[in-house]
Amino acid sequence: MAEKDTLKHCSTTILNWVQRYHWWIILVALALSALSISYAKRSLTIQSSTKNLISSNLRLVKLTDKMDKAFGGRDGLVVVVQNQEKSRSIAFARALAAELHRYPDNFVELFYRLTPDVFKPWALFFLHQDDLADLKKNIAGQKTMLASLAKDPRLVTFYSLINRQISEAALINIFTGFLEVEKKPAPPNVALLNASLTQLARGLMGQQPYVSPFITYFPSGLTDISQEGYFFTSNDKFLIFLVTQKPGGFVESAGNLELLRRIVRQVQARFPGLEAGVTGADALNVDQMQGSMQDITLATWISLVGQFLLLVLFLRSLRRPLVEVLSLVIGLCWVFGMVTLVVGHLNLLSVIFAPLMLGLAIDYGIHWFCRLEEEERVNQRRCTPEALSCAYRQTLPGIAYAGLAAMLSFLPLAFVNFRGLSELGIILTLGIVIMILATLVMAPCLVMAMQKCVSTGKPHKCPGEPRPFLRLKWTRPELVVALGAVIVGLGIFSLYHVHFDLNPLHLQNPDSQSVIWEMNLLKESKYSTTFAALTASSLAEVEAKSATLEKLPTVAHVESVLSFLPAHVPEKRPLIEALDPVLRAVSFPPALSSFSNPKDLATILGRINFMMDEAARHLEKEKTATAAQIKETHALINKIMPLLNSETNPEAAVRLQNYESRFFADLHEKWDLLRGYEKSALTSPPMTTEDLPEAVRVRFIHQGIYLIQAFPSENIWDFSPLKRFVDSIWKVDPDAVGDPVLLYVFTTSFRNSILWATGIAVAIIAAMLVIFYHSLNMAMLALIPLWIGASMTLFLMWLTGLPFNQANVLFLPLVLGEGIEFGIIILTRWQLERAARDITLPASTAKGVALAALTTTVGFGSLMVSRDRGVFSLGLLATIGSLSVLLASLTILPAFLHVMGNRLRPSAFRFYSLLGSPEVNPESPDPAPPQQQ
Repeated sequence: MAEKDTLKHCSTTILNWVQRYHWWIILVALALSALSISYAKRSLTIQSSTKNLISSNLRLVKLTDKMDKAFGGRDGLVVVVQNQEKSRSIAFARALAAELHRYPDNFVELFYRLTPDVFKPWALFFLHQDDLADLKKNIAGQKTMLASLAKDPRLVTFYSLINRQISEAALINIFTGFLEVEKKPAPPNVALLNASLTQLARGLMGQQPYVSPFITYFPSGLTDISQEGYFFTSNDKFLIFLVTQKPGGFVESAGNLELLRRIVRQVQARFPGLEAGVTGADALNVDQMQGSMQDITLATWISLVGQFLLLVLFLRSLRRPLVEVLSLVIGLCWVFGMVTLVVGHLNLLSVIFAPLMLGLAIDYGIHWFCRLEEEERVNQRRCTPEALSCAYRQTLPGIAYAGLAAMLSFLPLAFVNFRGLSELGIILTLGIVIMILATLVMAPCLVMAMQKCVSTGKPHKCPGEPRPFLRLKWTRPELVVALGAVIVGLGIFSLYHVHFDLNPLHLQNPDSQSVIWEMNLLKESKYSTTFAALTASSLAEVEAKSATLEKLPTVAHVESVLSFLPAHVPEKRPLIEALDPVLRAVSFPPALSSFSNPKDLATILGRINFMMDEAARHLEKEKTATAAQIKETHALINKIMPLLNSETNPEAAVRLQNYESRFFADLHEKWDLLRGYEKSALTSPPMTTEDLPEAVRVRFIHQGIYLIQAFPSENIWDFSPLKRFVDSIWKVDPDAVGDPVLLYVFTTSFRNSILWATGIAVAIIAAMLVIFYHSLNMAMLALIPLWIGASMTLFLMWLTGLPFNQANVLFLPLVLGEGIEFGIIILTRWQLERAARDITLPASTAKGVALAALTTTVGFGSLMVSRDRGVFSLGLLATIGSLSVLLASLTILPAFLHVMGNRLRPSAFRFYSLLGSPEVNPESPDPAPPQQQ
């Protein structure tokens, strides 16, 4: 009998303390809450980096840390400029740099241009061999024509020489090449002709500014040096401006990002119509963490308000819902203090713990309040110490075991080799302990403080006489059991058709600036702000690894210190040397001594028009591009002819003279520039790494170690391309690191860790249930809400096309804890009380389960206010899972109990009799239950 009084004695002792010292307990709890929040506000930090989610003892993380220390972890912020007009984009970059230089304490380095002057002595060696061959053909192959133009530098001479080339079809490729002759003359390529005609027409109309037509003749980069050295994507759609911020924590990074975006907006205001934004690894991380924190704060308040309203609706009272909410808030404050003390920071995963904790912990108080309401019915709904004690004693086993099951559902996460999940597992496991303690202590104290619980002096029957849930008549419970089996089958089928989306961009807010510009880069230019990082110990190894990487189909391009040094110098030198005779022999005068006559120029342009028409007639059908150029030539000459007529255009002669002067001054300048490049290329010593700018050396060289960056050719935010890219990189260098490698390890480790932890949790909880119940059948019954609820959720996911992802997969331990909790709560009372077994499911238990599920649904569902797609999907999936578990708990589990009730032996109740329940006698079997309850 002493054993049977143990639980009663413990609960009575606790409640006696509560009755005597409840105000002191409340004051101590509030003081502890204030200290916890103050401590968390001062010491709790935020870690937004993906690297911080992976276990710190992994070799990969150590290699990454070593790489960051060597090469600085630069360029975490990327300003992307939509390039509509190159000159405006460059002007914007210069203006932005001038503004950012005012904030050296925030932005320690800007990398958006390499000054061309550094590379001028070797400029020709940086040209591709094909470009040099074309230049040789245009210069050395046209020595006679260039010499003729130098002797008589007028537009009439220029166009007469072009006309001769076209008519004779004997020389190939004057300037950019006008005719391609194999067996018969081919139509000309008229790029330079059309460029010069375009500028001539503009000049005759008095339009400004002058644009050099020789960009089609001289290689790109050897003309206007002021426009070179800026970082444009390969298709010239975007200008890239790299920013390195001062190292710091999340608060500093968020402040720097906001400052950078504000400066970008201010500079944009000077360039109407120009589009620019900030992305990069640091921006993506900060945007995701900031958005998550803002949304989680909102979700937490929505959760509290929604849960309070549900409690008011179900409990038909304001005081007790207020008691429950205050208990939750006090417990949550304690949890924040615990998180600060034990973990010290929040990461991208653990930042969501607050609404999850509210959704989980509110259940324990609800079960107690619903039972207290039943016990108070005996005394006309008056609060008495006897009712408090009875409700406390009768619900304590179920709450304790449900809390233990919830802890066990998260505990395996603490042991996975994935730091982010491990920290979340520690927070949720210890948090549940704290929240249960807060509920069991604070709820009775607050009830005592807010209500007068006075003894009636009459004996209180404990437990009382429960009422059945909705007075259900289980006439055909076998059909409900069969329905459960069908749902499990559908769930197993759906499991093989619900895919796992591992794309981290699909988790973030699609409207965040960093995601928008990252996707723009990927779609419009296939440029990625992320790369794999490899190292080499010599330039020869850099060259070998780079050559291997460039052959990989998964690699778009490779950057290293060699990218800034000229390649294939021995092969290029003969091509440059071939230019020397022509460049020495031909010299254009700096100014003209005579000018073209408009009538003479009109005559020669008419001949060109006729000859081009003849060329078009013999044009092969496949030469559609050349046909378009010839059509453009006709249109331009027809536009110019009236402009050369002095009668219709009185300023024709003056404007022609002005244009002619600029045309040949331009040619003179570019010819001398080319002569200077050729001379310096042949006389300068070979370029070495010592000649490179400091900004390049610090990025790619550190104490004899060389960095190689391999950029992906596919969208590595999708898992399949990511896996192909990382696998191919690791074949070249197993020690390769970088954001794509971290992302690959993160996604695979996260998925494997969460699945392993869930499997271990199910096994541990199943073993715990067998131990508690001393019955395999009872343990299996306790798992029914979990299996049915999870199966129904999977089926709904398949129907709606909702995938698993790195955020909503946390639904697995959540639904595990909730499903086990409801099973334990229902079975605990079913075992402890014969009256409960007689009616299968008491109304107060069903009410507690329903209210717990609904408040949990509100707690989890509040996450759906998040603009972060990952957090939203977690809220959606947890809501579906919670409602599915509720349906299974209130229908299918009672049906199983009704069918199997007579088959369960009294010995299955032994464990609870040892806890002191006066209702259970293991030696006396139950009487036969009524036939239809």
